[in-house]
Amino acid sequence: MSALAIPTPVHPAPARDGGAPARRGHLQLVGPDFVPASPRRSETRVAPRRGRRPAVRLTARGRLVRSVLALTAGVGVAVAGGAWLGGVTADAQSYSGPTERVSVGAGETVWAIAAATAGDGQDVRDVVEDILRINGLASGEVSVGQQLLVPAG
Repeated sequence: MSALAIPTPVHPAPARDGGAPARRGHLQLVGPDFVPASPRRSETRVAPRRGRRPAVRLTARGRLVRSVLALTAGVGVAVAGGAWLGGVTADAQSYSGPTERVSVGAGETVWAIAAATAGDGQDVRDVVEDILRINGLASGEVSVGQQLLVPAG
């Protein structure tokens, strides 16, 4: 079962002296046994709750400008960070000694090339690391005909 409450319009009370109608609920003369009637739900005026509104409301153009500025700043930070990181890694990959260019033959490895170019008393592991660093290789995989820079020994 359900019920539906329909608010009825409030008509002003007729004037006592024939003038303007009296306003309902303005001032009322009450006696000692007066109990005020509870207001009907339709008569109470409560402002609807809203979330906090931002201090500044942007138009569509303002949002576009804000987005473009944020994107430009992000790209600028990325480019500056990449330039800095590139400079740091370039310093780590630099080799100041003399180098020779060697062509990789069939069946040769970086270890074999390093062993052939290592000087007397020089550790082959250090020469392999130098070869990888000079050529910017992540691993020791090389292919036939590839040109490598090796430390001149």
